[in-house]
Amino acid sequence: MKTRITALVALLLAVSVLFSGCDAFSFSSAENLVRPPKLSGNDGQLQAAFETAVGATGEYVLKYPSAGDYRSAFVRYDCDGDGSDEAFVFYSLKTEEMSVHMYMLDFADGEWIPVDNFNGEGSDVYSIEFSDLNNDGIAEILVGWSSLDAKSNKKLSVYCSQKSGAELDYRVLIIETYTSMHTVDIDGDSQQELLIALINSTSDTYTTQAKLLKMSGSSASGLQISAVGHINLYSEITAFSSISSGYANGRTYIYIDEIAGDAYLTELLYWNSETGTLEAPVETDVLSIADCPTSRSLDIVCKDINSDGEKEIPSTALFPAGYIVRKNADGTDNKSLNENMYIINWLSYNEGEFSTVSSYIENTENKFRIEYDEEKMKDWSIVFYPDDGVSQFFVVRESDDPDVAEESVLMFTISVQDIESDVNINTYLASGTEYMYTYQITAEGEEMGITKGFISALFSVVN
Repeated sequence: MKTRITALVALLLAVSVLFSGCDAFSFSSAENLVRPPKLSGNDGQLQAAFETAVGATGEYVLKYPSAGDYRSAFVRYDCDGDGSDEAFVFYSLKTEEMSVHMYMLDFADGEWIPVDNFNGEGSDVYSIEFSDLNNDGIAEILVGWSSLDAKSNKKLSVYCSQKSGAELDYRVLIIETYTSMHTVDIDGDSQQELLIALINSTSDTYTTQAKLLKMSGSSASGLQISAVGHINLYSEITAFSSISSGYANGRTYIYIDEIAGDAYLTELLYWNSETGTLEAPVETDVLSIADCPTSRSLDIVCKDINSDGEKEIPSTALFPAGYIVRKNADGTDNKSLNENMYIINWLSYNEGEFSTVSSYIENTENKFRIEYDEEKMKDWSIVFYPDDGVSQFFVVRESDDPDVAEESVLMFTISVQDIESDVNINTYLASGTEYMYTYQITAEGEEMGITKGFISALFSVVN
């Protein structure tokens, strides 16, 4: 019996490590419990070739990228477009776990062939991307390295590719310190550029900047990557939420979503083809973050909100007559800690002007939106009770009571139901992937002309 219990405990420990996330083998304690799983088929051949070159299973620790599209320690990609993958394995030796390496292998004649071993610039792998930066048909490798002692900044290694006979020969072309990065053809020459955004927190005050890097030269003349543009960002920025790009109004823009304490904002960058410079249409040296037209109180990032193929930029404005009521631990309403309610405005930018594409108020927990109409809602008050799944809509008007100047009159209520609930067809409003929604119109609301059609025109589900 003791043997069976011991075996069961060992099995449970192994399963818990295997399913604890892709970083399970990054720690020595996990390594002492189980070995990295053996791959099968072509992947098994890859692992065997790697171990032949590097060492047996117990001699290395696999390293898993923590961000980006590739999260495996074994990354395969057809860099030269010949229909056969190259492989990149990220690992540390047990004898030097604070140093990370990238081993490259190529698949040829039915077997994996070791090509080269590269030393990383940190103790962990942050991300790996592939991008053809010089438009020669062979992808460069962009690896972000992170260290345990680094709060936010990473090291970026760009590995430049060259054909050496039938094989690929890679070398490190540039190493840059960065906080966030993005590849984009910003100048329209069909060649990807690399934007690096950096928050420099080595001094008492933050300094932030964006730098545009471009690859030039050839195998014969010498390949190089150099800065072709540089611009300062808001100095108060403490983190980047997202960097993306999109085409709008005949120009490619880079959208940098940023965090500055309790505020959020977006900075736009574009390439001025006439001057050959990287520019920002909103000058950061003349506006505070509070005055920036893209500043907001919610952590939301740019996206194509209306499916027109162009990105919109979020901003927020306080809805003064709205609040969100949470429950206390005992189930009572906590009206002393009401949260602010915001109007979310989605903006498009064109030649110095921001215009509003869409505006709404969103109940995030109950997953619905109410379209915001300033004229229609100028006398409205709204209360969300997300824990109860109830939202109430009032109109504020003059009171008939001479002792009271104004009164709030409930017009209608929207309630959240479980998706499998039975609801009265007469009160049914809409369905989403998680909830159904019902409505109730008060007698006062009916007198004001509130109908189901009126509510439906304002209401939309957030899936």
